[in-house]
Amino acid sequence: MAPSSGQGPEPAPRAPGRALDIQLEVAEERLRVVLGLTDGIVFEFDPEGRYIGIWTRSDELLAMPREQALGRTLMEVHGPQVGAFFLERIRETQTTGQPTRFEYSLDVAGGNRWFSAECLVVSQRSSVAVLVRDITQQKMMEQRLIQADRLAALGTLAAGVAHEVNNPLSSVSVNLHFVAESLAGVRRALSGAEGPPDRAYLGSQLADCAQALLEAREGTSRIRHVVGDLRTFARGQSSEEGIADVKRALESSLNMVLPELRNRAHLNRHLDDVPPVRGNESRLGQVFLNLLINAAQAIREGAPERNQVDVHLREEGAWVVAEVQDTGHGIPADLMKLIFDPFFSTKPVGIGTGLGLSICHGIITGMGGEISVESTVGRGTCFRVKLPINKPGAAVPGSKPPGEP
Repeated sequence: MAPSSGQGPEPAPRAPGRALDIQLEVAEERLRVVLGLTDGIVFEFDPEGRYIGIWTRSDELLAMPREQALGRTLMEVHGPQVGAFFLERIRETQTTGQPTRFEYSLDVAGGNRWFSAECLVVSQRSSVAVLVRDITQQKMMEQRLIQADRLAALGTLAAGVAHEVNNPLSSVSVNLHFVAESLAGVRRALSGAEGPPDRAYLGSQLADCAQALLEAREGTSRIRHVVGDLRTFARGQSSEEGIADVKRALESSLNMVLPELRNRAHLNRHLDDVPPVRGNESRLGQVFLNLLINAAQAIREGAPERNQVDVHLREEGAWVVAEVQDTGHGIPADLMKLIFDPFFSTKPVGIGTGLGLSICHGIITGMGGEISVESTVGRGTCFRVKLPINKPGAAVPGSKPPGEP
């Protein structure tokens, strides 16, 4: 027998599997500590959309408690519509191997909240991890900035809009006054106080009254359209995304900016019928109105016959393309890279907020589109907006599923 060393028997080596389990437990505990310091959530899904891991500070923002969700599929937890919304993104990530980013909102115990999600392929595993952050505060700030810019644009257009309403209002007033006087004459003629009624006279007066009422009706219709455009633009629509009619949004913006353009340039419209796009129509109208106001303000007043603003709308492959081109003063090359930065403006102090183009950029990119600019000093500027055509059956980016992944 070998002599004793006095130190007792040596401990048995750990099994490799147990060592790996301990490493995973330590890594998971570290992740929980990190998530406990943030508002983040991490989900892991298998290829069928089954929850195989959930790491979160608490269950407050989950559709159901963590222990109940584990092992279930998205369809089982949220139903087919919402489950399909997220499963599509999981499978897209698996197919491309590239991260997939999107935003969504949902109702939780504390009310409606917005989340940013990023899907990533898990190395050496046939699964996808989804990193989720609560961005409700950021979204609320964005909403305030968008509303501030919207109201600033309305302030710019206020004088022209007042004129646009006043003209048909004056027509309505004149025509109604004419109808009142004509009907008074008809009543006198029918009373017989001035002799037997002249049927030809009565017919002529009634015909004139009918025409005046028709013109008054057209005037009120015009006022209704102007006020309706203003109300829709000022209040905006829900922040949820949907299907947007680009031509309707562009035409509504053109109607509002026309008074501002009349004394500056001739407006040329080249608007094709185009397919719908995924996005928010009210916000899209805000983008077009900003671009049109910029085009108008780039041209001095007083020479509309020498200047023009061309507006194009067309379909190009999988995109809807809108362009606003002016013959204004243009943008210097050294400033081109700054125009989409917040609070940057080439306008004089006191005109605009410096947020318009930055907000336009955020709205368009949030709809999966692109916005670009070309400009030559002394010759003019062209802004180009590209939006992806909505594909039937495709999930809408940024839409609001009633649950979370």
